[in-house]
Amino acid sequence: MVNVDSIIRELIQIESEADSRINGAREEMDRLDDEMRKKEAEIREDIERKTAGELKKLSESAEKEAEREILRIKQQTERAIADLEALYKQNRSRWEAEIVNQIIGS
Repeated sequence: MVNVDSIIRELIQIESEADSRINGAREEMDRLDDEMRKKEAEIREDIERKTAGELKKLSESAEKEAEREILRIKQQTERAIADLEALYKQNRSRWEAEIVNQIIGS
């Protein structure tokens, strides 16, 4: 004959083991959740660090390119000014004479 007290004790034991396993599973889920949050934070920090590094490189590259372009424009402008000065020196007397002739000749 089946003893009711024995069955109740067995059910209580089973329920206790189930609660223990559920609590263990919850603790494991919490641990895994914490681990995933830490991993996510590490990945975000790594991405931010790499992004900052790339932005710095791009900024430096753009700045150097701008400096080269400014220098090129400055040199081009200086050559143009030098060419105009040379043209002026070469034609100054003739232009002055033409202006005087136009004024006097009019």
